[in-house]
Amino acid sequence: MQLLLDLGNTLLKAALWEGSKLLTETSMDAEDTETLKQLTESYGTPKLCFIATVREIPEKLHVFLNAFNVQQLSHNTNLPFGIAYRTPATLGADRIAAVAAAWKRFPDTNVLVIDMGSCITFDLLTADGIYQGGSISPGIRMRLKAMHAFTGRLPLLEPLPDTPMTGKTTSESMLSGAVNGTRFEMQQYIHQYYKIYEDLTVIVSGGDNKYFDYQFKNSIFAASNLVLEGLKVILDFNENQKLE
Repeated sequence: MQLLLDLGNTLLKAALWEGSKLLTETSMDAEDTETLKQLTESYGTPKLCFIATVREIPEKLHVFLNAFNVQQLSHNTNLPFGIAYRTPATLGADRIAAVAAAWKRFPDTNVLVIDMGSCITFDLLTADGIYQGGSISPGIRMRLKAMHAFTGRLPLLEPLPDTPMTGKTTSESMLSGAVNGTRFEMQQYIHQYYKIYEDLTVIVSGGDNKYFDYQFKNSIFAASNLVLEGLKVILDFNENQKLE
């Protein structure tokens, strides 16, 4: 039994695997150790816990995980692909795991991985199996929060999927800037990468990917929990390395 955890800036996502079988997958608040406890009690004690985190593990979660054999993903973990990033120690574990999922899904392929979370990350894996790097920009909610926090009168808004191009109110204008601005950013990044890699495949993941459609090209795929998927890929890769 393996417990895989993706600790983001807002949520904790968890998956339980037994061998090659996914038993369950869920998400919760990072402090919600009660849900994790119920999860492990329902399916049995995991042999291993593998976590990817973009921040310090909260104390309550840290105490809970002390009962398990916990391994944390980093650039020092044995990976199935190479890393050309000049500062690998600063590379987010979530980005590493997402690229691992892309490597498994589309071997020997140029893949652009877009993760729509608190921040938007664009990560490029080339067909030779080398992670090249990418970019990071504010996510939709971060853009809306920034407009509210750094102005005197702009309200705090939640994004909406059906956002008009031309806002008729201040709120609509803010939503257009945040949501449509993000959409145009994605489209332009994809367009520019297509100029370099004509055979490019694009994967879009993360909680905010629901606000977009992917009808730009037929080589664009949506994925729900790419980080958890990648954690399983890395675990399996390391297990196979031990057997060789």
